[in-house]
Amino acid sequence: MKLSPISLAMVPFLSVFSASAAVYQVVDLGEVVDARATYATSVNDQGVSVLNGRQLYSVDIDIDIDVSKIDFDNEIFESILTEEQLSELKNGELTATTHGVLYSFLLGWPEQYRNRNQALAAQIGNLVSRYEFQPVSTTAAFIEQGQGVSLLRFRASDTEIGSDELVLGQNNLNMQVGFTTPSFEYIEFTRTTDPESVEEGDDVPEPTEHSIWQPSGAQRLGVVRVDDQRLTLTPVYSDYGGGLSTAQAINDEGLIIGIGSVDINENFAAAVDENCQGFSAPIENCLHYFHSINSGYINRAMVWQVNDDLSLAEPQILGFLGDKGSNEPHPETELPTIQYSSLAYDVNNNGIIVGVSTYSDSSDIISTESFDRWTNQRITRQDMYSSNRASIFMDGAVQAIFPEDNREWLSSSANAINNNNIIAGFATKIISSQPRSKMFYFDMHNNEIVFPEDFFISANTVPNSINDQGMIVGRTEMVISSVKRQRAFKFNIQDNSFVDLNSYLDCDSAFTLVDATSINNSNEILATAVTEVPLRNSFGEVLTDDDGNPRTEFQARAVKLKPIANGTPSDCGAENEQEYSRKSAAGSLWSTLSLILLLLLRHSRGQKLKD
Repeated sequence: MKLSPISLAMVPFLSVFSASAAVYQVVDLGEVVDARATYATSVNDQGVSVLNGRQLYSVDIDIDIDVSKIDFDNEIFESILTEEQLSELKNGELTATTHGVLYSFLLGWPEQYRNRNQALAAQIGNLVSRYEFQPVSTTAAFIEQGQGVSLLRFRASDTEIGSDELVLGQNNLNMQVGFTTPSFEYIEFTRTTDPESVEEGDDVPEPTEHSIWQPSGAQRLGVVRVDDQRLTLTPVYSDYGGGLSTAQAINDEGLIIGIGSVDINENFAAAVDENCQGFSAPIENCLHYFHSINSGYINRAMVWQVNDDLSLAEPQILGFLGDKGSNEPHPETELPTIQYSSLAYDVNNNGIIVGVSTYSDSSDIISTESFDRWTNQRITRQDMYSSNRASIFMDGAVQAIFPEDNREWLSSSANAINNNNIIAGFATKIISSQPRSKMFYFDMHNNEIVFPEDFFISANTVPNSINDQGMIVGRTEMVISSVKRQRAFKFNIQDNSFVDLNSYLDCDSAFTLVDATSINNSNEILATAVTEVPLRNSFGEVLTDDDGNPRTEFQARAVKLKPIANGTPSDCGAENEQEYSRKSAAGSLWSTLSLILLLLLRHSRGQKLKD
């Protein structure tokens, strides 16, 4: 499976690995000079790797625009910067240190206005202040084709301001897919007051002039890159903010799967109609802010075809499981409407698509409680049973993997499919009082669902990719010194072996593998590891200590695992005798350190100011 917006929510934990094996050689894809951390996405059968980076270096900042608006007398800046550095900033000079502080400030500034306890009208009233500072990019896509890592641009122009890019998948024909977020342009805006909001007898406030950054284009725009050409997936529904599309994966026949907006949430639309009138802020900024809180679009799985002339055919909107697997909405008009949706995560060369869609049962009525963020009301009502279930999309219909009457699992997802029509996914149920995800695979030839045994009963195990040899890779949990740690795993359907990929590395490996996202048909694996790397400043320059030695930090790094011919696990000491196979639970030689990987699809801008 290609990395999805949903599977981008990872929380890996770092432990220095002291036991390993010589089955795989770790190929460091090279330190990306444009990003502090990189995360694996996909490796194809030609060995081409695509990855994403975050915490970018040398981000362009228009200091002439932003510096004049910042109160550098604020104690935050005085506590971080010297008088000389403050003077440099006030004079429009950027050094590595001052650039880093300003970049951190611009990353965190929008979060000052994300206060949901504040009345919605007050939040809208502050939008001019929220958008007066330049938005800055936080993520970028990269590609490695054997000659080092380079940028993989999805943007129409490299000069666009504030746009983020993510690559989510590729095929074997040099086609990559992903998405880009809106760019911003600096505009002049006249702020006025809605006369109807002024109390009778009061004066209408005078208009005020403001310079702000205005978003342009879709909230998210799916892009297909073929060599140096870029094809954009125009959203089907684009009202209320330009729409949304995402290219998730592409097969060797040029069939693209992803998601796109097909409608708008009624409560979202009502809140926008009431609050986004263009008086206190441009309508575009108001819509961008509403979608940043919680997207109001109703999205469905979609399919696009790349034609021979590199044009895109009209998208096909995929269905959903619907009421009792009928592929139709529930017929009970007296019951609340269910927002049926679908998500496509992977497609094989046979054109079979897998993902998630909504299932309901109108004969099963339950009492539910929900919170409507647009009306700020908690609602208790009678609802019918519904859940998101692993689904197969083929021949114009949607079919469930799990039986319709199976309520043991709260939800499920089909994440990947190989060309032999074997599907890998996970299902979630309550184990030890907590929802836990367990991996399954499903063979479409015999309709058999198998749940492999992982390391312990409550381990979260999520598969990301399956190759044509039946090798599945993903992330799981292990218990190390009584603490759960996230680890990359490989499972072999043929012999039912489930292993921690760290146990297949050299004994002195400098890498701890926390997630395996892709495996090709040569059994090469693309993974995200944690390793010690040089500490760099905001310009990407290596920092040194007083003796001139490079300072270091632990960071995420995308790596490729290449099989070693006739490689066998090495004996790295008594602690490794367990080989970290099923039911392994201890590791006294492990030393631990935590690292959090954030949702690339949520693009956090809340980084605190720091040196």
